[in-house]
Amino acid sequence: MTATRGLLRAYIDETGDRGIQPSSSPFFAFAAVVTPDEAEADLRAAMSSLRRDLKVPAGKALHWNQHVKTHARRQYVAGVLAQLADVQLIYVIVEKAAIPASAEMRRDHAVFYNYAAGIVMERILLSAGNWPGGSRNVVTRFGHVRGFDHRKTEAYFQIKKTLPGTFVPWGLISGRVHFDDQAAWDGLQAADQYAGMLWAALKADEFGGYDESHLMKIRHQIRRDAAGRSRNYGFKILGNEATFTGLPWWPQGGL
Repeated sequence: MTATRGLLRAYIDETGDRGIQPSSSPFFAFAAVVTPDEAEADLRAAMSSLRRDLKVPAGKALHWNQHVKTHARRQYVAGVLAQLADVQLIYVIVEKAAIPASAEMRRDHAVFYNYAAGIVMERILLSAGNWPGGSRNVVTRFGHVRGFDHRKTEAYFQIKKTLPGTFVPWGLISGRVHFDDQAAWDGLQAADQYAGMLWAALKADEFGGYDESHLMKIRHQIRRDAAGRSRNYGFKILGNEATFTGLPWWPQGGL
C-alpha cells in the first residue's frame, strides 16, 4: 500500500511595485511562507494574537504598511513570527535596474509578475519535494492583486509545468493555485509581514539607513541547503549579487 503524502500550505505575498519608471520602487519581491498542514494552527494562533495586540479591527487584515509602522511594532511582529518552528521562508527579489533593456518585463506588467511568480513557485515546489520526512503535496495561495488577470499566471504555470527537462516537481501542486484576499487567510497576512521585513532591510530610508533588525530575527526560518546556505534556496536574487552583498548590514557568511 502506498503511503499518503503529507500536505504543505504555502502563502505568497509581494512587496514593491512592477513599474520601471524613475519613481518606481527599486525592487519587486515575493515572500512565501511554507508550513506543514499540521502546524498551520500555530501560524493562525500567532496571527490572531498579533491582530489582537496591535488592535486590528475585527474582520480586517493585518497589514505591515498600515498597522506595523513603528520600529517597536515591527520588532514585536518579528519576535512573534520568529517563534514558529515549522516554517520555511522563501524570498524572490527582482532588481529592476538589472533587467535588460530589451526584456519584455520592462514593457508588460503581466510578464514581469508572472516571471517572478514562476520562480517563487519553483522554489516552493523544490521545498515540497525535499521536505524533512519526505516529499509533500502543497496548496498554494497568492495574495490577489487588484485589477490583475491571474488566469494569465495560471496559464504561465501550465507552460512551465510542460517544459522539457524541468527538474521542478510541478506534480506536487494540490488542486489549482489560488489567488485570494488577505483578510480571508492568516497565512497571507503572515506573508505580508515577512515581505515588509525584507523591504525594510533592502530599501534605504531618507537618510540612507537600513533596518535589517526584523529580517535578522527571522533569518533562521529562510530555506537553506544542507550546508546552511540560503542563496538560491530561500533567497533567490534576480539581479546583481553585489547589490545585496554590498549592503552595509549584509552578514559576512551570507544571509
